[in-house]
Amino acid sequence: MNILHENSLSKNSSAKWIDRGYAREDVHSLRLQYVYTPEQREANRRICDASPDEAHRRIRQAAESKNAVMASVMAAIAREFICYQYESKDPAPYGSSRWDLFFWCNDFSNTLHGYGLSGRDYSYFTLSFNSAQTVEQRAAVCERVLQFLESRFHSNPNLEVAVQHSTWYDKRKIEADAQTVQHLLDGRQYAYGSKQGKFIMESGQLLFHPKYARKYNYRVDYLDILAICWELDLTPNTSTVPAQKPMPAMGRQGPLTFPYEKYGSVHPIQLKVSAYMDGNLAIAMHTWENGYAEPWASLTINLDGERGKDCAFIDTNGDADFPVWLIRHGLAIPTGATRRSGYCEYPEYRFRADRLRELDLEGYAEYLALHEKLHSERRHSA
Repeated sequence: MNILHENSLSKNSSAKWIDRGYAREDVHSLRLQYVYTPEQREANRRICDASPDEAHRRIRQAAESKNAVMASVMAAIAREFICYQYESKDPAPYGSSRWDLFFWCNDFSNTLHGYGLSGRDYSYFTLSFNSAQTVEQRAAVCERVLQFLESRFHSNPNLEVAVQHSTWYDKRKIEADAQTVQHLLDGRQYAYGSKQGKFIMESGQLLFHPKYARKYNYRVDYLDILAICWELDLTPNTSTVPAQKPMPAMGRQGPLTFPYEKYGSVHPIQLKVSAYMDGNLAIAMHTWENGYAEPWASLTINLDGERGKDCAFIDTNGDADFPVWLIRHGLAIPTGATRRSGYCEYPEYRFRADRLRELDLEGYAEYLALHEKLHSERRHSA
């Protein structure tokens, strides 16, 4: 048996957070797989030189052999530890701390399609530790599993066990200390997220105002607040500062975002409400992937004419999936109207007023005021 230790989930900057008392070393998961010895790999190479039928038979035979070995390893682990998703009936709710390891493996339909095999492929499986447990509990479970595997399978030359280490951050402490020192950055010029601008305090929350930006301010992440204070040597170690009662930050902890799957990733999207010059509804999409808001796309497009209250044409030329995303998250419904502009036809949607208030209370209020003012003027002039 061979045991490896990997740190790909731990950022290079995690050491400074651990040194300052804001983070701790943690364990994320164990990866167990069947690995051939050099001699076995050479024998497998020779299989490729056999006839197609013989090679097909030997490959299936090897897959069944690997699966049998690793299935017995997992079965032995399940007898000693409480494993979630291994049996047909889970031993405890997912969100509880009463299970030790989360089991996952692939299926033969994915790993060896066309060889007549089905069901679980145990040749590679992972055991993730329970995030509902404490750091100490996860470390203890990890140590027990490794000791168990060493005692039972130390002579198995094909068993490879990789321990995936990670970093646990004390989010409550980080938030409390960041809110204590964030006033030190108020009014300071800084290059934040590759943009030049300055920090401003608003309603107890530190925001970043990009240079030349007319309206948008971006919320500064608590981790960034502390890191920037250390960088500027404004405080040697904020963990020594007694935490004060946090002030309200925009009515909730961070902005309300919705997941948007695109380009192979899931983007946390925030919607910002405003109005076009003619008073029609305008909605911009911002992504929070890096801990602060960045412009992502325009959800709406302004075409000639007066739109009804809370109505807007959706920019399906920018992304044809926008309408489906809106309906999925209960943000808007189609009115049935469409408008052609150039080579594209844009559908009109009516947004839910309660969701717009929830998403951007200030922006929505400004839109309503301008919409009513301009449309009222048009009615009186008609």
